[in-house]
Amino acid sequence: TYPGTHPQRGAFFSRGTTKDRYARYSEAGPDYVDNMQRLLRKFETAKTLVPKPLLYPAAKPARFGAIFYGSTSPAMQEALDVLGQRGIHVNALRVRGFPFQDEIADFVASHPWVFVVEQNRDAQLKTLLINEAKVNPTRMLSVLHYDGTPITARFIVDQISQHAAARSVVPLKKVVS
Repeated sequence: TYPGTHPQRGAFFSRGTTKDRYARYSEAGPDYVDNMQRLLRKFETAKTLVPKPLLYPAAKPARFGAIFYGSTSPAMQEALDVLGQRGIHVNALRVRGFPFQDEIADFVASHPWVFVVEQNRDAQLKTLLINEAKVNPTRMLSVLHYDGTPITARFIVDQISQHAAARSVVPLKKVVS
């Protein structure tokens, strides 16, 4: 439908068809399935062709990970230095392409908590990681900046410090039930 079209009286056009492997019009179910399988293979191939993520290991062993991308990179680099000076060691991974490579899911699995640093309100990268890379959502902590100004290292340091402080309590003894 077109924007502004009345929901009950407006005209619309749709068709649930596909094409066959020779790009000919088709309404056959097997052609649709074949087309969807072809697209899945394309995504698997694309994973091998997009730039791999860059790993920034902490100077000391780290319980926390952080994933970031794009325009958050300069502030994130500075934030990692400041956090390290404050004794909060964070392994970081800069995502550089989609679809995601397996290294990203492995990175998340290797940390109890992973901060996802983004410059948007809706946590789009976090959502993609959960839905596409099948990462455990309970490990993911959002650091979201969306006030219209560029993200700063100070903002990242403050957010990660707060999250880290809340998750740094270590039990005195393990409870066995």
